[in-house]
Amino acid sequence: MQKRIIFLVVVSVLIILASVGIISNFIVRDSIKHSLKHRLVLASIIGENIDYIIESNLTRLHDISLSGRVDFTDNDWEPEKRALRTAYEYSIFTDGIFLMDKLGNVVLTYPHRDEGAVNLLSIPYIGRTLTEKRPVISDIYKVSPTRKNVIFVLVPLKDKDGEIIGVAGGEINPANYMFTDILKSTPAGEGTLIELIDSHGIVISSTEQARILTNSDHDKFLGNLITQKKNIVGTCHRCHIEEEEFSGGDRTDDMMAFATLSLAPWGVSVREPQEVVFAPSTTLKKVFTILSLIYIATAVLLAVGLSKSIVRPIRLITAATKKIARGNLSETVAVTSTDEFGILADSVNTMRLKLAKYLSALQIYNVQLEGRVMDRTRELQQRKRQLATLLDEVIKTQEDERKRIARELHDETSQSLAALGMSLDIATIALRENSLSPEMIVEQKERVEQLVRGINRLIVDLRPPVLDDLGFESAVRWLLERHLASKDIKYHLIACDKFKNPDETVFNKKTGLRLFRIIQEAVINISKHADAKAVSITLNCSETNLEIDIIDDGMGFDPEEIFASASTTDDNKGFGLLGIRERVSNLEGEMNIYSKPGAGTHISVNIPLSPVDA
Repeated sequence: MQKRIIFLVVVSVLIILASVGIISNFIVRDSIKHSLKHRLVLASIIGENIDYIIESNLTRLHDISLSGRVDFTDNDWEPEKRALRTAYEYSIFTDGIFLMDKLGNVVLTYPHRDEGAVNLLSIPYIGRTLTEKRPVISDIYKVSPTRKNVIFVLVPLKDKDGEIIGVAGGEINPANYMFTDILKSTPAGEGTLIELIDSHGIVISSTEQARILTNSDHDKFLGNLITQKKNIVGTCHRCHIEEEEFSGGDRTDDMMAFATLSLAPWGVSVREPQEVVFAPSTTLKKVFTILSLIYIATAVLLAVGLSKSIVRPIRLITAATKKIARGNLSETVAVTSTDEFGILADSVNTMRLKLAKYLSALQIYNVQLEGRVMDRTRELQQRKRQLATLLDEVIKTQEDERKRIARELHDETSQSLAALGMSLDIATIALRENSLSPEMIVEQKERVEQLVRGINRLIVDLRPPVLDDLGFESAVRWLLERHLASKDIKYHLIACDKFKNPDETVFNKKTGLRLFRIIQEAVINISKHADAKAVSITLNCSETNLEIDIIDDGMGFDPEEIFASASTTDDNKGFGLLGIRERVSNLEGEMNIYSKPGAGTHISVNIPLSPVDA
């Protein structure tokens, strides 16, 4: 009997240990995967921050073309200089900004450089920008003859008619403090090495200053990953560590997470020693090992105790265990002897008490678990409501910012330009007897007045005051006059009475502004691309919804082709229609486009009405 008990206990222990081993193996592997995924997410977040900086500075270069001031043939460089100065301020182009014509000749730089005639067409990135007609961000490039390391950010330069006349470019110092600050501000453990690497494997920025502009470890391998836009996590060796950091020239085993950037041909490498990455999983292994040893020791002691207590009358023990099996945990085992069966009886009583305790604790834990689930559910619902509120606040903030820009342009910039015009008048009177011609001063004054009128038009475009002052129907009519009538395009506007009366509220201001933007996008598209002679706009409203119909007799198009092109190409074709569809979707409405080449276009928008805001 004693051998049978020991055998059964040993088999049970082995089964439990095997189960614990399998479970612990899964937990350890999951811990390792989580650690690696955390490093890759960290590298991706750093890459997204750098992408954001590059994108915002690309916008500054694009704004040079959008300003409408670039003209290489008028021999007047003041507008171009002002555009370059505006793009340079608060940018990352620490080494300057330049304009280049289609032949590669640098025609203007800011800050000004006395370098004489410079031609950059031999730089491959310049040629790619002109050939591919899209923005290009370079790797680290060594400029001849100065041998200076530079990163080029290049965009095609367009004149006021939209024709490409050259390249607008910015030069970034590879050791730019913005990149270094992003890397060094990232929370990382001791021994972590974070680097920004270009597609040739050259370190652009690093948390170790000495490694900047050096070849990274595994440069060819990382260059291939950047070319393929592939993110990985794997094991590598840190080969370029100074000798005092370790003895004998041994290489350290590291875990590397590598994430590529979406805009630039670069990647972010996060490397940490393996012992740091796998520290949590190593601790788990030790804990499971110690628990297994403790369990084995406890099981052995239990087997010995059971084997010694078998001699007592089996019937009493059997009866007591049957009661326990039926759930009766209140009665003790009726064995009072001090021999082996007495010890067994005490063990059964102990087991009974612990089982009752564990059952009670399990019931309490189940109640607590149900409460936690309810709390998490309420928290998730609250997070969802907060997210919806945050989205509304973002949209409101965007519109408030447009109002602020318009107000600042009106109150400050326009007044400054007017004062400049008065100064030029005074200068004209003062210089009449000198060699400087008064007509030149008058001409400068006229240019200033043109700038003032342009800024005023910008203010109106940012936030048309007619929308707030005269109501929705008047704002739409102003929009048609501005974009269609000025181009001799006939229009016909039909609006229900609720749209005509500015004092009668059909919808809240936020909905009204979104509807105005939808019509504005459609009208601008017609004026620019449709080649239409006549346009009809109908605004209908009912108790439950709003209907907008925009019809033109222009050249028409294939809607499916346009949407497919906007989704798969980098040009701006179809982005206006995508913007309309997104705004309609935000209003929970429906949009239909009926058009085909040569047959005009009909855009139908149906928006459900919601209660007006208080």
